[in-house]
Amino acid sequence: MPPTIKEVAERARVSVSTVSRVLNDYPHVSEEARERVLEAMAELEYRPDVAARSMRTGTSRAVGFVVSDISNPLFSVIAKGADVVLHPRGYSFVLATSRNDPEREAELFSALRQRRVDGLIVAVADERAPSLAERLATFQGCVLFDREVPGSSADAVCSDHAAGMAQALAHLAGLGHRRVALIAGSQVQLGSRARVAAFRKHAARLGLERDRRLVRTGELSRETGYLAARELLSLDAPPTALVAGNNQLTVGVVSALHDLGLRVPDDLSLVACDDVDLTRLHDPPIDVIDRDPLELGRLAAELLLERLADRDAPVRRVTAPTTFVRRASTGVPALAEEVRSA
Repeated sequence: MPPTIKEVAERARVSVSTVSRVLNDYPHVSEEARERVLEAMAELEYRPDVAARSMRTGTSRAVGFVVSDISNPLFSVIAKGADVVLHPRGYSFVLATSRNDPEREAELFSALRQRRVDGLIVAVADERAPSLAERLATFQGCVLFDREVPGSSADAVCSDHAAGMAQALAHLAGLGHRRVALIAGSQVQLGSRARVAAFRKHAARLGLERDRRLVRTGELSRETGYLAARELLSLDAPPTALVAGNNQLTVGVVSALHDLGLRVPDDLSLVACDDVDLTRLHDPPIDVIDRDPLELGRLAAELLLERLADRDAPVRRVTAPTTFVRRASTGVPALAEEVRSA
C-alpha cells in the first residue's frame, strides 16, 4: 500500500497538521520542520492525492509552462530547474508550446485555465498581443521569462544580456575586428530587444563600424539564422565576426557557413548566445555568451511559489547574470575571397 500522511508525520517527527501545512505551502511552518517533512516524503516516496486535494482546496497543484519552441534545448533545462523546486512541493508541470503564434498561445492559456493550473511560467510570443496582460492576470500567479508585458503585474525572471554582450564585443574588438554583425530574434520580445540594444551601445563605444545592415532580426529559428547569415556574407563588405542571438539561430548560422564552405574562425569569427550541445561539440568549440538556465528555472519557480503564497506581495523582477566564455571560434579578422564572392 502507498504510504499515508500519518506515516510521513511519524517519520518527520511532526504532527499530521504540520505535514498538511507543508503540502499546502502554508507560511507558518518552521524551515526545519518543512525540511524534515520533505525528506520524509522523499524517503517514503509519498505522493499526495492530487485529485482529492484539488476538490477540497480548489487548487490543482499544477503549473503551466508555455514556451515558443519545445525543440529549443534551453527551455528543457529551464523546465528541469523549475521542477527541482516545484516537485518537492507537490507540483507537476503542464508543458505547452505556442510555436511563436500569439493566437495559439491565447488558446493554450484558455486550456490551462480550464485545467485549473495554479500558476504559469511563460515566454510569451508577442509582448504586445491584444489583451495579453488581462489573460495573464486570470492566473493565481504568473512569471514571465525574459519578457516585459505592458500593463501586466506578473513577476519576471530576466537576463542581463548587456553584460555578456559587452564582454564578447570587447573580445572581438581586441582581436582587431571592426565589422561585426548580430543576428537576433523578434523585437516584440524583451530578450531580443535587449541584445540588439546592448550590441549597438557597445559597438559604438568600442568604435566598431556602424552599419545598420549588420543587425538582422526575425524569428528565433534556424531558418532566420541561415538566411540572415547568407545575406550578411553576401554583402560587398561582409562582417569579419558574427554574434548569433540564440541557440536556434546558431544552428542556422553554422549550416549556412557549411554550405558556403567557410571555416570558423579562419574565415569568420563566431560567437553564440546560450551554451548547448552544439556550441560545446562543434569543431572548433564555439565561444558563447552564457547564462545558467537551470538557475533561471529555479528562480522562476521560487518567484511563482512566493506569489501563490501571497498574491498581494510587491511585483518582483529578478535579473540573472550573463558572461562571455572564450573557446576557439574567434580569431583575428579574415576577409576570405570565398566570403566576398558568396
